[in-house]
Amino acid sequence: MSKRINLQNSKIMKKLFYSFAMMLVAMLFVSTEANAYEFDGIDLNGKQQQVSREISTKGYVYDSQKGCLTGNCQGKQIYLSLNTTDVSEAGRVGQLIVEIPFADAKEIQAATTVFNVIYHQTANENGVVTYSVDKDGTTMALTQSATGIKLVYNTPYYKKK
Repeated sequence: MSKRINLQNSKIMKKLFYSFAMMLVAMLFVSTEANAYEFDGIDLNGKQQQVSREISTKGYVYDSQKGCLTGNCQGKQIYLSLNTTDVSEAGRVGQLIVEIPFADAKEIQAATTVFNVIYHQTANENGVVTYSVDKDGTTMALTQSATGIKLVYNTPYYKKK
């Protein structure tokens, strides 16, 4: 009898964990009142120096092995990169690239489901799901990898190659 109760508790705990993971991802990237270009309270519309300073004050540090910034966002270790090269206006951020590692495929699926509910999907081609995140054409591209998901936020200053 106790084995059966432990199995049921284990299943309940897994369901609770996946529900928590979905809520965490939603809190990381979505706020109903947030600017579409805001990430973790950082306004990506600002000048590159301002954005970099705000990222530093949030505790993100450069990881030379990964070649990007790493930090903790809402209790989850993530990796950030800024594209400041492909921009239509000098001194701005073109893209914010966010990599979120997950332990298993169920967590990845839970995270992608959140974006399907919150944003309007505009394309799904070659493993890249594109979402419209604002009326002005701002987009977010989501791709999956073996270790997690990658989000690419295109700011209004992004100049496609």
